[in-house]
Amino acid sequence: MTVTTPPSSPARPASRRVVIAIVGCAVLVALGAWVGSLFGGMIDLRVYRMGGSVLLHGKSLYDAQLPGSGLPFTYPPFAAIAMVPLAAVPWGVALVTWTTISVLCITALWRTSLPKTFWSFVTQRKRTAALIALTILSLLLEPVWQTIQFGQINLLLTAMILLDLVRPNNTKLRGFWVGVTIGVKLTPLPFLALLIVTKQWRALRNAVLGLLATMAIGFAIVPHQSWRYWTDVILDANRVGGIAYTGNQSFNGFLHRIGDDASWVQPTWFVLSVVFGLLVLWLARRYWLADERVTAISVMALAVLYASPISWSHHWVWIIPLGVSLIRGVNRRWGLNPAVVTGVLFYGLFVLRSIWWVPYRDDRELSWTFWQSIPGNSHLIVGMIAFILLVITSRGLPKPSAPATSDPA
Repeated sequence: MTVTTPPSSPARPASRRVVIAIVGCAVLVALGAWVGSLFGGMIDLRVYRMGGSVLLHGKSLYDAQLPGSGLPFTYPPFAAIAMVPLAAVPWGVALVTWTTISVLCITALWRTSLPKTFWSFVTQRKRTAALIALTILSLLLEPVWQTIQFGQINLLLTAMILLDLVRPNNTKLRGFWVGVTIGVKLTPLPFLALLIVTKQWRALRNAVLGLLATMAIGFAIVPHQSWRYWTDVILDANRVGGIAYTGNQSFNGFLHRIGDDASWVQPTWFVLSVVFGLLVLWLARRYWLADERVTAISVMALAVLYASPISWSHHWVWIIPLGVSLIRGVNRRWGLNPAVVTGVLFYGLFVLRSIWWVPYRDDRELSWTFWQSIPGNSHLIVGMIAFILLVITSRGLPKPSAPATSDPA
């Protein structure tokens, strides 16, 4: 009798490579954290773990403060529930695990943002080398490094949103993970508006279901804490820190640095946010209808960054896909050389970290001179220039057929 050996599964070598890549990344992260003395820092990761630990011990989530800093937990209850595993393991394990996830998200952002035409010219080995190089170089960008050294969640949420929305319209549960990110941290909420203006009704439904699922989990596990958050804590913007602090790169931060607590600041912020938000929706819709999904999502992220009451500099990790979109737009309209110059200037300005060149903390931002306010608001300035260039380069975009622009409910 002849025994036929079944062919080996092609997925097995691929899965082995993925495991090797993750383990290798974790080892490098552990080494880098030791060299960079991150084991003694990561203050935001410590706050996340505090939230998980408070739930494990049945204490009051929104009365707890991180020892030594007094920082409170500011996220929805679902975020604390999701952080329980990190609170249950030793600090070193949590740090390496969390940072490895963030680093892998950097790679995923580059891989998703770069167009197919880029990947078609290189071999698999060169693709891997290019992604590794881009991931490492990304650590020089101010928002990315701030996210890493604080142990922030921004890279994970950005990757979840981008990878979710670039999928084909008929993908199962597309949009659900956008809703989950809102349930973890409220700032991605404006992405629902993008789904509305582009008539992505199925994705919108899934996003709402994702958000409701996180709220339901919160109420099921910690009902009192959930009620307190959604009726009280959510309205307290002062829990997250000084609005005028230079790290707050939003319209609200900019206006408070000019007028402090003057009566005109809040109305002006509201008007600016609404006007800019509408402009962003118009431009994002235009790119979405042209099937430029990464650009549309990146443009929508600008509305989140500018209009949010607090947009810390580490929230600006959206510059990874935004910069790629900007380079592509300039290349399409003016050619390769201007595109290369644009890319170098755009990413280079974030490498310079100029928002930290000027006096900050203890309300020193309130006495900036005009020339100090330029580097002190540089994220806002560079982002606005990028928006204007994307408006200009949107002219002449191709218009796909109607079925590609919306999905049925």
